[in-house]
Amino acid sequence: MSIIQISKELSSNIATKSQQIKAYHQNDIDSFLHSDENFQTIFNVAKKVIEENYFVIIKNIGFVREKSIFEAFVKQFGSFYGAVEYTGIKLDCPYTGCSHKLIELHNDDAVDLINQPIYGFIQVQNEDPLKLAQNGLVKIDDIVNYLKIYDKNFLNELLNTKINMLAYGVNYDGRDKNRIILNEPILYENNGAFNVRFDLTRVNHYYWKENINQSIEERLLIDKFLSIAKKFRKEVYLEKGDILIHNNKKTLHDRTECSFELNLDGSFNTREIFVSFVRE
Repeated sequence: MSIIQISKELSSNIATKSQQIKAYHQNDIDSFLHSDENFQTIFNVAKKVIEENYFVIIKNIGFVREKSIFEAFVKQFGSFYGAVEYTGIKLDCPYTGCSHKLIELHNDDAVDLINQPIYGFIQVQNEDPLKLAQNGLVKIDDIVNYLKIYDKNFLNELLNTKINMLAYGVNYDGRDKNRIILNEPILYENNGAFNVRFDLTRVNHYYWKENINQSIEERLLIDKFLSIAKKFRKEVYLEKGDILIHNNKKTLHDRTECSFELNLDGSFNTREIFVSFVRE
């Protein structure tokens, strides 16, 4: 697991600067982070690690609940996706992200052939009340290298068997709600490198919406793929303030079930996160 622990001195320095600039206009915050030596040191080290290992966790970064600073930090890594999403766990959840149930291995915006994000960012704003929720990550290269040795035929199946996925718009809260049906393989090659495109909720949504039965062959292929992927799954508990950055095209990620703390007034304390993305 690639982890960058920010020292107490550097974290304190970042915290002081964050308090000073948080009231700035977003453009000014973006410019400050782009020119500040401390922020750029963290960015350069994180970028180097994620290029080599495809994901990294930054601990003790020095700011939390600062949406504008988190946005400015994300922008250092690529073309900004356009939003920082706040997600809290809910009992009545209209989409996968806020569900307290397990979220299966997937990559984000898998239905977006043109602008699928390259990097995803999660910062924990409030921890799981019982510290149960774990984030899991799988590097696609680990799966591919395993299959090259033990099951080349199945690797070819993953590269050539197209899987149906359905969505209405790329994002749940996006303005564009056009119907998207994708029929693409789970794995694909790009300039000699292997990438992944997979979201089981989108697959299941296709068969539910179309009211047709998924073939046994496709179900078996997906089940076998996930079984192999979980051989290489690495799990981490993210504390308040931790930032997880992952290569969205080279990894799959998931999350185990979350817990609730019920208050006297009927409200809940739950896990809360900021989420954002950048494109290449």
